[in-house]
Amino acid sequence: MSLKPLRLFCLSVLITFVWTSNWLFADVTALERIAEAEQNISYVGVRLKTSSTSRGARTMEEIVIRKTAEYSYRKVLSVVGERKESVENNAREKEQRDDRRRNREFRWHRHRNQFSTKEIQLIVKNYDLEARPWGEKIAGYETDLLIIKPKFSGRPTKHIYFAQQNSVILRVEDFDAAGVLREMFVYTRISLNPKNVETKWQTFQEEIKPEPRRSHSISLEKADEVLNAKLIQPAYLPPGFQLQDIRSIKDRERTAVNLIYTDGLLDLYIFETTGKLPRRRGSVVKLNGTDVHKHQRGPTHAFTWSSADIHFYLFGAMPPTEMQKVVHSIIHKTKQK
Repeated sequence: MSLKPLRLFCLSVLITFVWTSNWLFADVTALERIAEAEQNISYVGVRLKTSSTSRGARTMEEIVIRKTAEYSYRKVLSVVGERKESVENNAREKEQRDDRRRNREFRWHRHRNQFSTKEIQLIVKNYDLEARPWGEKIAGYETDLLIIKPKFSGRPTKHIYFAQQNSVILRVEDFDAAGVLREMFVYTRISLNPKNVETKWQTFQEEIKPEPRRSHSISLEKADEVLNAKLIQPAYLPPGFQLQDIRSIKDRERTAVNLIYTDGLLDLYIFETTGKLPRRRGSVVKLNGTDVHKHQRGPTHAFTWSSADIHFYLFGAMPPTEMQKVVHSIIHKTKQK
């Protein structure tokens, strides 16, 4: 029997493996370069940002100033487009809510980086990456495209358009699990000139006074002290999700602990408090003998319930069947205390 066909087959398999490994590594490298650029490159720019919800679409023009990772801020300059799909029953409530939103939007806010080191590791684990040339300019820069596609159903897809020269993000498109575009932004003007950044920073430095942060990271042990009860973590999480952060949040009415879980792109938030009962809305379902209020806004599902004198609030853009499994596991764990 000739060994030549077998050798040729093994060689072709090896070549395919090496080529595929290099291709995948290149895509991961593109994500790492993007994250490094976000961390290290200063810029000032103007972008258009559009969000779509069950209430309609809203497009705003924002200015972004990023001097360092710590000193990075954004502010709405104007609302350039708005499309509403629902009619408010109470005109006064609508006006009051719009006023609160405008007051909140037109302030300076901290500008968060897209990815942390941990999030990159989870993205590589839970999503497929594909980097390709884009072939068009954005804000004057030659641009490449990174597509982040989920390995699990019910997860989002993200398109990141970044500058070939320095990997600075120029445009992002976020699609939900059904492929519907939910959020996007694109820079119409951006400058990476350090002198321009410093000039803009000096111009707006006195004006940039965002509200102090209402939350801070704490340990599991500290969370029990803040809650004045045993913190309950879910026994079930959707595949690929890990605990990212635990935060203590204090407002006028209550102190809460916020557990943040992520698969790299998608977040699940669990709030636990022993203070004033949170506002509840939506329909009621029975899960493990407990009344659970649930409602939906766009792709986001929210669940509210109480167990063992602790009030729980869970929300995220996950399929409701998956989220109900999380709720069920928390209720079951609470009853076992």
